[in-house]
Amino acid sequence: MIKAQHRKIWEWFFVIYAKSHLRSLYKEIRFANMGAESGGRAISPGRSIVLISNHFSFWDGFIHLILNREVFKRKIHIMMLYEQLVNRKFLRYGGTFSIDKGRKGVVESLKYSCEVLKDCKNMLLIFPQGKIQSLYTYPFRFEKGVEYIISQSKDVDIYFNINLLNFFSDKRPTLTMYYKPYISNNLKIADIEQAYNLFSQECMECERAETKEENINPKMYE
Repeated sequence: MIKAQHRKIWEWFFVIYAKSHLRSLYKEIRFANMGAESGGRAISPGRSIVLISNHFSFWDGFIHLILNREVFKRKIHIMMLYEQLVNRKFLRYGGTFSIDKGRKGVVESLKYSCEVLKDCKNMLLIFPQGKIQSLYTYPFRFEKGVEYIISQSKDVDIYFNINLLNFFSDKRPTLTMYYKPYISNNLKIADIEQAYNLFSQECMECERAETKEENINPKMYE
């Protein structure tokens, strides 16, 4: 497998690259803390993070770089299919690592993911669908690897993330990155999947209502 090899200069490059291109793609990026109104706990500095997100575009990894810098402030690790990463190996310097769909490759990547989560300074980004799907995908079906990572990892906080686009009356869409902690002692994958699907519906309701709540932070760049 191809492991992540974080290098500061490449991390800066990816952030600059992301900001430059995302300006042309989106009118703005908003960060919506959906756990704020329900008294969700603050992000713990002493625990690593599993971020479960929908996978709908080529730009997903880049928008998560921005989300991480704005909200989570961790060393991000992103799982990518081997056949895609092998042709873009430079991405490993920003935290991307590979997963091979063969049995041996999957096991190796899942064990590596668990090692990553042993460091409280790290965040693991997981696309539970396992591939890019439509923005309108529902319900989400989680790949089995998600269950293994969560069950084998201790002192980990799980966060849900749904990213949605809305044009309103503009030429470029607004991207809203909704996030919320999964607060439960129940770590069965079926229950996490169900909770994630409920969260996705909650986010869709916000988009339909064109929500302008105080818990949405419109700052895109700093």
